[in-house]
Amino acid sequence: MYQWVVFVHVASILGFMLAHGIHMTSMWAMRGEPDPERMLTFFNDVPSTTGLRVLLAVVVLSGALAGFMGSWWDQGWIWVSLALLLFIGIFMWLFGGGYYGLVQQAAEAAVAARTGDPGDPGAQAAYDLARRSWHTIGVSAVGVGGLALILWLMMFKPF
Repeated sequence: MYQWVVFVHVASILGFMLAHGIHMTSMWAMRGEPDPERMLTFFNDVPSTTGLRVLLAVVVLSGALAGFMGSWWDQGWIWVSLALLLFIGIFMWLFGGGYYGLVQQAAEAAVAARTGDPGDPGAQAAYDLARRSWHTIGVSAVGVGGLALILWLMMFKPF
């Protein structure tokens, strides 16, 4: 039974990463999109995060169950892995989700300035600054690096 629980855990991680890849690809595409009007169409294509939350719940629950079944909860690596996952999740929520809001607001202001609304004359420059912000690079580095560290902890169980 333990192997099946680990299988579900790993499969749910794979599903989460595949689904989450759409959001990361969108962020990188937004970063390179110079037209704010076209940028706003990206928000029609980015799927809801509800599926990601369900997959993440399966990841956590199956990992916790595997931890109990394997008697891993008295070892430090599982606690560090859980803390890292929590940190990554909070970081992604604040800065990944924040990027979408930042870019959408700047794109809407730039489109409004183009269509005759006096608004901010530097709206296009503000949009360019927003889309090129550090968020995409930071979120990618924390996500990939953090998950690689969790994988290392799970595979080698160093402490």
